[in-house]
Amino acid sequence: MTVQCFLFPGQGSQKLGMGKSFHEVDELVEALFDEASDIAGFDVADLCFNGPFEKLTETRYLQPALATVMLGCLTAMEEFDVIPNNVAGHSLGEYVALVSARVISRRECLKLVTERGKLMQREAEAHPGTMSAVLRVAEAELQSIIDQVAGEDVIIANYNTPEQLVISGSIAGVEKVEGALKEKGMRFIRLAVSGAWHSRLMKGAEEEFNAIIDEIDFDDARIPIMMNVTGMPETEGAAIKELMKRQMCSGVRWYQGVRQAWLGGSRKFTELGPKSTLIKMLNAIVPDPTALTTYVIDSHIALNSFVTEEDDEL
Repeated sequence: MTVQCFLFPGQGSQKLGMGKSFHEVDELVEALFDEASDIAGFDVADLCFNGPFEKLTETRYLQPALATVMLGCLTAMEEFDVIPNNVAGHSLGEYVALVSARVISRRECLKLVTERGKLMQREAEAHPGTMSAVLRVAEAELQSIIDQVAGEDVIIANYNTPEQLVISGSIAGVEKVEGALKEKGMRFIRLAVSGAWHSRLMKGAEEEFNAIIDEIDFDDARIPIMMNVTGMPETEGAAIKELMKRQMCSGVRWYQGVRQAWLGGSRKFTELGPKSTLIKMLNAIVPDPTALTTYVIDSHIALNSFVTEEDDEL
């Protein structure tokens, strides 16, 4: 059987109606949404299915809502005994990856992302910042530009693909980097975000959030997790906890982690969430895109199709 990697997306993959398909047909998923509502303090199902979208995009609501949807997809997958060989989650999605690897429970995940969303929104409002996607610029060259014009005010926040890096930081700092890129004829796209995620502007939340992480026991992972902070696989619970403490203010080394999954034998990548955000990046990451098999599990119809193909493969 093909070695399989589960992928869990982060903020930006949300859409109205997400999770509704599983919620309507699966009692376990319905119960999960109820539990998430109790923990988050708002009706998660109603917000995901009916909006308004403006509220859904607010970080304090989005993080528990999107995590619940991904956990719902995971719950439905596991009912068919579909178990990955390794797993990766992009930023917020890394918390659901921890559940998939049995490091923390669903309830612990929901508690963490609820507090994370509140704290990150608080810091974003207190310390306004922004993010910009930089296209077809080598990492070393981009870092050199940042060092020259912005220093610690800007960080490479997302290493999405070798040709798509995202910078994050103060508005003034990001503008300086964009100006330098423009002078060199390099392309960038300012992102419509409400905060400078994974930058030092989140530092005010780090200590408080890490105290919450310390309240939870992290078990050893049953499968390797490709960690955001290092881009490397990890299974040891204590090491995973320490890396998660650094995640909020560190860059997401996404393509490096996906390449590690590839080196570990993964050729089948399955994204569990409302869009195909991560699947779309794969062709620019893996050495041989023709060897890829990809799926997006966002509804019971997609899941049934997936399971049928899995049975045929067996």
